[in-house]
Amino acid sequence: MSTKKNNRRKALAVGFAIVGVAGLSLASASQLNLSWAGQYQAGNVTVEGECQESPISVAFSAPTFASGTTNPWTVQSVTFSSIDADCDGKQYRVAYKTNGAWVALADGAAATGVLTVSAPAGVDPSTITGFALSIANA
Repeated sequence: MSTKKNNRRKALAVGFAIVGVAGLSLASASQLNLSWAGQYQAGNVTVEGECQESPISVAFSAPTFASGTTNPWTVQSVTFSSIDADCDGKQYRVAYKTNGAWVALADGAAATGVLTVSAPAGVDPSTITGFALSIANA
């Protein structure tokens, strides 16, 4: 009679262990949140963003000439214009693209109106195929 009682207890303990493990796995899975509800904003394409609603234009500063160098023309900065007031104080990141590779350029706090960042040093401006500007809550 005591072996029957022990077998029942063992079966009951194994059953509780299985239910416990299954419960933990479900609880762990329910903690994961792989969806992101944020929005990206970039360049001079109109997007529905959190703070930027008008198109942003991008321009190099006036070029300077230095004779006797391999590439005599250089630019000092890149300007992003028409940044909306709602983006004031939000974090920005700028990158540029050459030959299919994106390279991070600058980051900081955005201001209303014009955002100016230093042009990439040692990069021929004619090889840059695009700029990306991201503005987001910190």
